[in-house]
Amino acid sequence: MDQSQLDQIADKLDIRYSVLDNLKDGKSTYRSQIIITNKSDIPLDYKSNWKIYFCHIRMVEPGSLPKHNHAELKKEGIRFSHVNGCLFTLEPMKNFTTLKKDESITIKFKCQYYCVARTDLLPNWYIVAGKLEPRIIKCTSDSGLSFVQPFDKPEKWKRFHYKQENGVMRVDKYNPYTPEERFKRNEVEDLGKPGSLVLPTPAKATYLLEKAAALSVDQFTIFSDKELENEALYLKDKLGLETKISNDISSVPTSNAITLRLKDTKDDHSLSSSYKLSVNPGIISVEASDPSGAFYGIQSLLALLENEKVPTTEIEDYPRFPYRGMHLDVSRNFHGKHQIMKLLDIMAKYKMNKFHFHLTDDEGWRLEIPGLEELTEVGSKRGHDLTERTCILPMLGSGPHLSSSGTGFYTVEDYQEILRYAKQRHIEVIPEIDMPGHSHAAIMAMKARYYKYKKTGDTEKAKEFLLCSVDDSLHAQSVQMYSENSMDPGLDSTYRFVDKVVAEVQKIHEPVAPLRTFHFGGDEVPYETWEDSEACIALVKDKIVKGFSKLMEYFVKRVAKIVAKHDLVMGAWQDGVIHDEVFLEPVERKEFPNKEVHVYTWQNVWESGLSGCAYRLANNGYKVVMAQGTHLYFDHPYEPDPEERGLYWACRFCDTRKTFGFMPDNIYANADVKLSGDPISMEDLLSKHPEDHDPLKKHENILGMQGHLWTELVRTSDEMDAMIFPRLLAVAERSWHKASWEDVEDSSSRKARMNKDWTMFANTLGYRELKVLDRMGVAYHLTPPGARIVKGELEMNAVYPGLPLFYSLDDGESWLQYETKVKVDVKSGIKLMSKSADGKRESRVVVLDPNSRED
Repeated sequence: MDQSQLDQIADKLDIRYSVLDNLKDGKSTYRSQIIITNKSDIPLDYKSNWKIYFCHIRMVEPGSLPKHNHAELKKEGIRFSHVNGCLFTLEPMKNFTTLKKDESITIKFKCQYYCVARTDLLPNWYIVAGKLEPRIIKCTSDSGLSFVQPFDKPEKWKRFHYKQENGVMRVDKYNPYTPEERFKRNEVEDLGKPGSLVLPTPAKATYLLEKAAALSVDQFTIFSDKELENEALYLKDKLGLETKISNDISSVPTSNAITLRLKDTKDDHSLSSSYKLSVNPGIISVEASDPSGAFYGIQSLLALLENEKVPTTEIEDYPRFPYRGMHLDVSRNFHGKHQIMKLLDIMAKYKMNKFHFHLTDDEGWRLEIPGLEELTEVGSKRGHDLTERTCILPMLGSGPHLSSSGTGFYTVEDYQEILRYAKQRHIEVIPEIDMPGHSHAAIMAMKARYYKYKKTGDTEKAKEFLLCSVDDSLHAQSVQMYSENSMDPGLDSTYRFVDKVVAEVQKIHEPVAPLRTFHFGGDEVPYETWEDSEACIALVKDKIVKGFSKLMEYFVKRVAKIVAKHDLVMGAWQDGVIHDEVFLEPVERKEFPNKEVHVYTWQNVWESGLSGCAYRLANNGYKVVMAQGTHLYFDHPYEPDPEERGLYWACRFCDTRKTFGFMPDNIYANADVKLSGDPISMEDLLSKHPEDHDPLKKHENILGMQGHLWTELVRTSDEMDAMIFPRLLAVAERSWHKASWEDVEDSSSRKARMNKDWTMFANTLGYRELKVLDRMGVAYHLTPPGARIVKGELEMNAVYPGLPLFYSLDDGESWLQYETKVKVDVKSGIKLMSKSADGKRESRVVVLDPNSRED
């Protein structure tokens, strides 16, 4: 086979992936099939020495892989192999029957656990043959994943159905919503206008809409204290007016003036970031406790501005929490600096102040580190180099070439530009360098460095920053099926590397925004991998460490000392400081020399017995950031539908309403359902894990909360926008404003009051804030409409009242905008969709069965 023939095969090969059944094998495996049809003129035979590489988030043929080298399907003449992580190969064996033009082969196989959504499958399968250039199989390359066949039966969209050891059946209760079910879920009063004028909700606010201040006068002047020059310039830029800025705060006129002042805090106990906004015709004033408070007062002013007018207003406001954050993973798929800046702009608009920047992971290293160039020369690229000397493996469907979202990094200049942009908006950038697990990219980059310097004969430099021994065989796998993904805590070179990285990141920050917090990760470490390390064996043998179970604590303490040496706060995921999986006791806070240790509590699958860790850590002296997966992880879908993008490890779905209802001061009251969809109560939690429900005693140690996006399935800017927004606005609301219903003890009364609050919030989104996001170029998620037919009339509603709704009675040939109930008389399905507030984007189309009537 030559290159042109391989190119033709890649262009014409047809692949169809189908999930057949998630339920038949209980909880351990699901059944699937691949149909390969050769539509080219080139026969596909065994002698051509071809292989198909594909990414798959579940272990293929787990009865054989990864324990054995191959899983052979002798009947089909096909062999599966596991390369590393999610990368697998499919290749012919000697008994493979040659596929001529238009001939097909059906390959049925088993995979671990379950697969219930289209986006569980990954694009850009590619074919190689000998030393020819690899080629992406065209039919797998479209962003819509059209090669994945429909999830059109319950056994395809449900995850499990099996009997537990105690005899109780565990049954997945979730089904895709019908339009009728969505109609019931969407039912809130349509106010015809925004529920509130400023989001997040101010502590105190009064508005007189009839009297307004006009901001279109050219002579308008901004008078500001000298310390508020940054805020004054920001306001001038946002107003877009020919305004002047004056620091002469002593001679403010009585008209055409905006004043920005700091409060005299000598005798004032005002809260950090608080402000008072007063708007009167002709003069506007912002008085704040500090520059951040002035900035937030400006955001409220800008929110009120419409058609160059602002209503007469009095607002006194302050944040609920000092930490109001968003986490973004750019390691799984890279997103450039302009997309980051857009996110920072929106965070600033909604008064969020922490950007948790997840820069490294198994699949990529995204920040240039002077002196360790290999981290980006090798670790920032994904492509078809099985040695991983020039790039790391093409994980997560990034394909064999270096031109996908799997490749990319921020130069020092890029990163400093992001820092500068964030600083102007009072946002702290918290870099995360994930370790000791999730470190495959770093490990392979330092191995490449080792081989580079070894070749020159400089053995000392080759070994200087090694993160695992090049001689050890490390087979243990992480949750994401990676081997060689954990730094070796037994090597001194590991800590030289950590110190070097911390020092360089601190230097990068210093001239722009001095580094305050270094997040070291610490999550999902496959501890058993260290049992194969000669360096770790020596630590245990020499009694430096009391057994392999204490290696993680040993590593964390050494990292903490490095971070403390640089006078930094240390950040960690909860499993970074809780290593005892039986008693869930954290490492004693006094063991860390850092001035503060911030712990992000993410593991709260309700029936798993980890939900109480947030309060336990706070009570033990750690500063806690609420990061609960069930409510704050935006890598989950908005609906339990196989056509919705997202994973579902913590919950089957997480919509904006669920995030809006999160109660950080009453964590156990958030428990709603098990992974199966069955309801769960506080009594259930206490009966199963009574030791895991500490009351919160040290409220001051709850710093705040943040939303999170992990990007395994997020390859484009629009996909990123859709997963974050509008859910992030609910995080902004809850982290800034404590709702009165949060402290209501009776659950039914609390729910009723929360629903009223949600009505206001949903109308604010639909009639106001989504239009703002449209103007800012944000491709927020669009939920399909709810609909029903009652007495022959079609009724439709939107999850956010005010969004445009459309229906089609002719299978999508033409669309009609829905305004009010309309008579319909059709026998085939009615197609439905919603559009963005500006009418430029569309939701996915759903179908209402006209025979399903509520007469």
